[in-house]
Amino acid sequence: MSSRVDRHRALFTKLADPQGQPEFWAHVADDVDWTVEGTHPLAGRYDDKAKFIDATFNRLTGILTAGVKLDVRHLYVDGDTAIVELHATSTTNEEAAFANTTVGCVASTGTRSSRFERIWTR
Repeated sequence: MSSRVDRHRALFTKLADPQGQPEFWAHVADDVDWTVEGTHPLAGRYDDKAKFIDATFNRLTGILTAGVKLDVRHLYVDGDTAIVELHATSTTNEEAAFANTTVGCVASTGTRSSRFERIWTR
């Protein structure tokens, strides 16, 4: 594995634990262009990191017992672009599995992710 892939994997691994997520968000540009496809309440296009976190991760924190937890299933890196498959391993307040898998394309500028587009969710 290249060091670039290792760095991306280490960064996305921070999403597995809500306590480590601030380290992930520190690498995302404040003016990130983040698109969540679908017709559900979290879907939309966000042009601000804080707005995205508030509308998605913080919103889900209220219905998930230990917050959003995402595990890296697959990761492909080429230059400044990464494609990542993330699988939610969270549990709802009703003790049901929040089993959500999403694939997104991430574009980076320097050391910050500047664009994330969710390709599909299952």
